[in-house]
Amino acid sequence: MSARVLCMVVLLGCAVSEREYTPGIIGGIFYEEAESLKTALTVSARMYNFTASIKEVSGRGNILELNSLICELAEEGVIGIIDGVGGRASENIQAVCDTLEMPLISIQNSDLDTKNWSIINMFPSPDVFNMALQSIILQKDWNNFTIIYVKGHTLTKVHELMKMGKPTEKNTVVLRELSGDDYRDVLTNAKLSGFTNFIVDCPTVHLEQILRHAQQVGLMADEHSYIFVSPDLFTIDLTRYRYGGVNMTGFRLTDLKRDQRLWEFTDLYNNETGDMLESAALETKVVLVHDAVKTLYSALSKLQVQPASLSCENYDAWMYGSSVMNFIKTSSIVGLSGPLTYDGFGQRINVNFEVLELTPAGNQSMGEWKKNTLVIQRPPVPQAEIAEETIMRNKTFKVLIATTPPYGFVKESLQKLEGNDRYEGFTIDLIDKIADILGFSYEFETEKDYGSWDSKTKKWNGMVLKLREEKADFAICDFTISAERQRGIDFSTPFMTLGIGILYKQPSKQPPEMFSFMAVFSQEVWYYMLFVQLGLGVVMIFVGRISHKEWQNPVPCVEQPEELTNQFSFANSIWLIIGSVMQQGSEIAPIALAPRIITSVWWFFTMVMVASYVGTLVAFLTVEKNVLPFQTVEELYEHKGIAFGTKKKGTTINFFKESTNPIYKKMYEKMKAKDWLVDDNDDGVEIAENSTYAFFMESTSIEYTTERHCDLLQVGDLLDSKSYGIGMIKGSPYKKYIDDALLKLKESGDIQKLKDIWWKEKRGGGKCGEKRDEENKQLGLKHMLGAFVVLGVGLLIGLVISTLDMLWGVFKRSVKYNTTFKYELIEELKFAVMFSGDIKPVKRPSKTSSSAEALAESEAKDDITSLKSIGSGRSTDTHRTHHSHSSKHSSGLSVAFARRREYT
Repeated sequence: MSARVLCMVVLLGCAVSEREYTPGIIGGIFYEEAESLKTALTVSARMYNFTASIKEVSGRGNILELNSLICELAEEGVIGIIDGVGGRASENIQAVCDTLEMPLISIQNSDLDTKNWSIINMFPSPDVFNMALQSIILQKDWNNFTIIYVKGHTLTKVHELMKMGKPTEKNTVVLRELSGDDYRDVLTNAKLSGFTNFIVDCPTVHLEQILRHAQQVGLMADEHSYIFVSPDLFTIDLTRYRYGGVNMTGFRLTDLKRDQRLWEFTDLYNNETGDMLESAALETKVVLVHDAVKTLYSALSKLQVQPASLSCENYDAWMYGSSVMNFIKTSSIVGLSGPLTYDGFGQRINVNFEVLELTPAGNQSMGEWKKNTLVIQRPPVPQAEIAEETIMRNKTFKVLIATTPPYGFVKESLQKLEGNDRYEGFTIDLIDKIADILGFSYEFETEKDYGSWDSKTKKWNGMVLKLREEKADFAICDFTISAERQRGIDFSTPFMTLGIGILYKQPSKQPPEMFSFMAVFSQEVWYYMLFVQLGLGVVMIFVGRISHKEWQNPVPCVEQPEELTNQFSFANSIWLIIGSVMQQGSEIAPIALAPRIITSVWWFFTMVMVASYVGTLVAFLTVEKNVLPFQTVEELYEHKGIAFGTKKKGTTINFFKESTNPIYKKMYEKMKAKDWLVDDNDDGVEIAENSTYAFFMESTSIEYTTERHCDLLQVGDLLDSKSYGIGMIKGSPYKKYIDDALLKLKESGDIQKLKDIWWKEKRGGGKCGEKRDEENKQLGLKHMLGAFVVLGVGLLIGLVISTLDMLWGVFKRSVKYNTTFKYELIEELKFAVMFSGDIKPVKRPSKTSSSAEALAESEAKDDITSLKSIGSGRSTDTHRTHHSHSSKHSSGLSVAFARRREYT
């Protein structure tokens, strides 16, 4: 009956071949989240002038919903349905389509292996996979292998491989099922079994998880080989696995090099989605949707049948449905996935596969599966650009760390963290950067004891022991490179250099000393200043005496004086010099050229000295210095009131213990005897902050501590020099690559950037390094006390000298006028304390004097003396010119003579 219908359809098609065929509607059933498949159907339908009707299934196992969707498509009059659901749901779809005689095309792997005329499977049949896999296994000469599959996934594509493990065969086959969300336990057991060859049969969605977990358990090394059944292996990014040396083989249905239609479809697909995918990244199902649409187009364009609206309730059937199905099964076209040929049951046969391998240079074609034959045509594989790093690529290492700030912290989080996410710090970021360069993964394990040699037990402990026993691959922390440790393990090139320093609390600020203003110049400068002033005074006297212009007429009224006077006495010269230094000047002014030149040079010298003094004086008055009780280790040891210590275990205490310096040896013995040692650095910092305790620790740790504890500082220089490195087993093959990565990070400045971040920014860093906005620094009495003292002492000296001068004058007058000293003193004090009047009467003898002649004689002497004193006093005033000197002398003498006449 079917043959008759087919003949009728063919004849009808021939009769109307002249007419242009207009395609109808293509239906598609997909899950809601299958956006890529829905887009592929939309784009493909548009390419072949179909109208796409897409129905979405909300969830798996909803049979009633599936039946309803198929009936809706039938009522719309679709000419075929594309099944993108797969699994058990396909049974229900196939049953309804069988009733409606509706062509059904599946793009999913057929686990059920149904042989029903109403379904066409675009996915290669399991028999094709079995034959191709057997050929590859034989070509690789695998004597044993493990088949890994995901729970719930049937083994139809590898069931023939299990027969290779029969006792009559030479191969051993092991089955391992992956279940749950974590495959690492099963993969670890597979690794421990000793098998290195694996067949992986799983849906595409599980591929990345299996690869990731296999790498984490160490199943991606040079000795491991994989064959993946899924044709989607090379649609995912395998960059992180390229350099591990693992051999990975898989299939690809598309021909990327020769099929231009694939590129066109990719462009249309990207335009629809807005993505930038390459053809190699298109999943197999997306390509098969296109081929399904093309298959229907090819059949309908040849048969030119008319669609019909069908009703599930009336059990309608499409009269051309069986004809379309038979035509597809018996015809062969070429799609994007290669030749589309089917057997009598709708299973795809004669499939072409490109066999690919993953190499350091990328995905490389090793051969082709064509006409059920494996043809190996491996091209020469170029070396990877970074082939020297393949030894560490895609491997997983166990790394020992210590939670010692700032090298390692336990993260503070409200959520529960697991794995490597629990830790942060300088060395955590450092190993992460190294891993990025070398392409490996790592798992952290904490260890408090860094490790040392126990002379009693003759064994190593801590990190060193774990590295030696290969319980860990690397140790990264503040791990000091020491001669003792290098006997047991290897270290990388240092990533940080440091030394032992002394941590001590900040001393209280000490105000400047009373005479701190004298400290602006050194004692040597002050001495030279004094000697220069005295020497210059002598020079001025000499120059003034040999300069004829400096000799002046004391009485300008007399044109031809019998004698001349000179102003440059020793007292006047010193006064001129001191006045210049004090920036005040004096009434003494040179007249001759030579004294003026010398005076000008002296003024320039004093200007420089005074400016230097004033410019530096502020700093000496405002700066309050820290007065430390010790500056060196020797001073610390000699100080009786300060305790000192270090951590009980580590290289710092070993430094004192093994030192040949007698001071260090004594300090070690004293620390042990006094029990000044602490368990860890935090305890030492706390004690140093709250008591008189000096704590020895590494300079980098001191730097980190002083950034957060502002009342602590480092005292003195470093006691030694040492470095931190990454520990690894003796003779490790990874040392060269770790060293190269560290050198790259040093040259790029990344290590210094990490240090700045963890020392000065994160976890309270930079607290003490900030410049605080303070009020303008004011000078208090404590800063200026010395100046007040100098002023007071100067005043006191002046009062004492003036008092002595007064007493001497009182004594002379009491003798001269024959009066008592007490009387003259009282009279002098009465006149002084009145603070009024600028004229002082000449002292007269008492009224009981003997004779008027004596009185006249004494007064005459007084007048002459007074006149001489006036003349001599006025002659010293050289601030005027010669004429001004004459006028002053004349004026003074005139007043004196006038007073004399008035008195007489």
